[in-house]
Amino acid sequence: MSTTSHTSPTFVEVVVPLALPKTLTYRWFSSHDEVPLVGARVVVPLGHKKWTGVIWEVHQTPPEGYVAKEVEAVVDDAPVLTTTQRDMFSWMAAHYMCSLGEMVGAALPSGMKLESTTRIVLHPDAENVSEAGLDEQSMMLLDALHVRDDMGIRDCAELLGIKHPQRAIRTLLQRGLALAKEELNERVKPKLVSWVRVADDVAEQELSAALAWAKIKAVAMERLLLTVIEEEELPKVQAQKRSRTDASTVQKWVDRGILVVEERKPARPSKPGTARMPVLSDAQAKAYNEIHAGLVERKPVLLHGVTGSGKTEIYTHLIAEVLAAGQQVLFLVPEIALTTQLIGRLRRFFGDVVHVYHSRFSDRERTETWMTVLHPKGGQLIVGARSAVLLPLPKLGLVVVDEEHEPSFKQHDPAPRYHARDVALWMAVRQRIPLVMGSATPAVETQWLGQQGQIQVVRLIERFGGAMLPEIFVADLRKEHKQRSMRGGFSKMLRDEIEATMKEGRQVILFQNRRGYAPAYQCTQCGHVSFCERCDIPLVVHKTLGGLHCHHCGYHEHAAPSQCISCGSTALKPQGLGTERIEEELAELFPTARVARMDLDTTRKKTAHAKLLDAFANLEYDILVGTQMVSKGLDFAHVGLVGVMSADRMLTFPDFRSFERAYQMLTQVAGRAGRSGEGARGKVIIQTFSADHWLLHHVVDHDQEALVRRELVERQTYSYPPFVRMVRLTLRHGDAQRVDAGTGVLAARLQQRFGERVLGPDTPALSRINDQHIRQITLKFERSLAPSQYRPLLQADLDEFSADARWKRLRVKVDVDPA
Repeated sequence: MSTTSHTSPTFVEVVVPLALPKTLTYRWFSSHDEVPLVGARVVVPLGHKKWTGVIWEVHQTPPEGYVAKEVEAVVDDAPVLTTTQRDMFSWMAAHYMCSLGEMVGAALPSGMKLESTTRIVLHPDAENVSEAGLDEQSMMLLDALHVRDDMGIRDCAELLGIKHPQRAIRTLLQRGLALAKEELNERVKPKLVSWVRVADDVAEQELSAALAWAKIKAVAMERLLLTVIEEEELPKVQAQKRSRTDASTVQKWVDRGILVVEERKPARPSKPGTARMPVLSDAQAKAYNEIHAGLVERKPVLLHGVTGSGKTEIYTHLIAEVLAAGQQVLFLVPEIALTTQLIGRLRRFFGDVVHVYHSRFSDRERTETWMTVLHPKGGQLIVGARSAVLLPLPKLGLVVVDEEHEPSFKQHDPAPRYHARDVALWMAVRQRIPLVMGSATPAVETQWLGQQGQIQVVRLIERFGGAMLPEIFVADLRKEHKQRSMRGGFSKMLRDEIEATMKEGRQVILFQNRRGYAPAYQCTQCGHVSFCERCDIPLVVHKTLGGLHCHHCGYHEHAAPSQCISCGSTALKPQGLGTERIEEELAELFPTARVARMDLDTTRKKTAHAKLLDAFANLEYDILVGTQMVSKGLDFAHVGLVGVMSADRMLTFPDFRSFERAYQMLTQVAGRAGRSGEGARGKVIIQTFSADHWLLHHVVDHDQEALVRRELVERQTYSYPPFVRMVRLTLRHGDAQRVDAGTGVLAARLQQRFGERVLGPDTPALSRINDQHIRQITLKFERSLAPSQYRPLLQADLDEFSADARWKRLRVKVDVDPA
């Protein structure tokens, strides 16, 4: 840090990672000459603890009404948040109605947060305090404090041989024999590698003498020293391995002052890309040129390309241009676990400049990535899920949002409840960052932005390599049941196509967005269904895990009941299809088929998903059964058939986006078929009891434009996005009457202020989760009304409501632009 002298007190506004309504004012060190750096971390006292916060502002204005406490320590000698990050976080906090502390808490990896822990020390006046009446545990602890500088809670527990030593600690604190102090521990220390080299002050003559001595007295020491001299410096492990010695041999030379061991951060081996850049087809080249022209004008671009059209190849050329200029590219994907194929392709093109950032990585890995992209040494490609949009990217030259329609770009809990695509749009407009969004089924709101001229739309209407879009057929389950041609969950149409596809040596993907064996366990006599004790939802039957499970709260029953609790009947059985049941039925229908299942239960391990996809790509399986995982980002050349086991649930889901989402899901999963351009055209079979549904006609005809036209008319008529801005308030409490009363009071207050813009209170379809009763209030604001006109008023009403003693225990969640 640079130094200067201050003639007047300096104050800093600090953001700590807590849901506080504003920044906290602290006085800069009175005895310090260092200049506070905006964006750097500092240690500050808050309550009885110490916290790590980020300096947000520096000024000379003391706070009114109280004396500011001093900053206690500086963590960084350079900012860890950039200016553009702080601007973006300030906008996000205002737009999504959360605190700056929640923004910083969400952005910084846990490894960059210093954790306050309690340490117990001997009181300076302990000798003057009587020890009479102390119990045995307190005496043991006091004796230990006389010989140790301090002790943590865990140290106290181990000493006393008990799990919770707080009572003995409290006794010493109350008697004035000990003090509790807060100490900040960094959760993640950088990963270091030991290097060995000759000490700087060792002369050549001294080195020769050491070698001569070792040659006679210690041959192993000679081998080690010769190895180090030959390489000048090398990792300690390598030195030991090459000289056939161990750590004790190294230490002997260190003790003699000949060698030194240093701890260094490991250097990543440089691995350039090995694959040539893909050659673009005429259609791709035309789209690339249109996109490039739009980016030059700094206009956000939507690449609307059908499934299998080669959007990734276009991204690759755009990325290469930015990397060549030494800039950074942020490539946002819906879910990292589902894009292992994409990451592999990008690494083949760009080598080790590709960095991956997501929540499955350890604290250390995320912290190292943060610091690496904060101080780039050249072009970098950062591939990540939604949280990657919060990274510090000082040389950002391009943002790509792949599959921009995906709901998983929206954060639900905890706050901030942001949408990564919308944040990227803000960056494009306000910070002039080039942005490309891509999808085969763009969101209705995004297509509306294109119609309004706010973004440029580039279309790619043909598949790469001459492949045709798949033929889509609808299997009418009403007719199949009437004709008694069903076999389990499989219609005759689907069975015949599976058999024909496998005879051709091609693969099959079967989609069912329900994991487990069956979604319900039902009495066939009275119809009673086994429900979760803590949620208003049926328990799911699992065979692999065993018993009945709730997918919302984790409640489970180890064994399915043998008798109905309603009528006493023993005629109970699983109802409906889950991925496990489909896998079981396939074994009966196609006993020679090699079947793999891909859902949350089979891909919990870090690399399980990638291994399964590699095996399927290498033709180790004939059929892949899966949930929505199989609909996203998969590119298999040998898939000839996709089967949708049931489309009915997605056609009847109670949400204004249900038809849009159904079209997207069906089109995306259908797009996995026939992508290679070789062999027969791919086929898709959609099984449903609603074969005449208008949406399915659009899916069969690949007619998204008709869907969008219909959706926009409906949404304008009934006031839904994109024609209004929505805010959804969700209230939760363990007492249904309390949450009903509180929601009614809040709704009445909001209606007084905002009138008919307030809808509700309503009870959602899933009205109880984990013994918390749920109610909702929805607000719709016309787009002509600036958010700055209503957000402060809404926040004031929410603050006043939460301050009321009657409703303090109600949890209120604010979701702006709910997905």
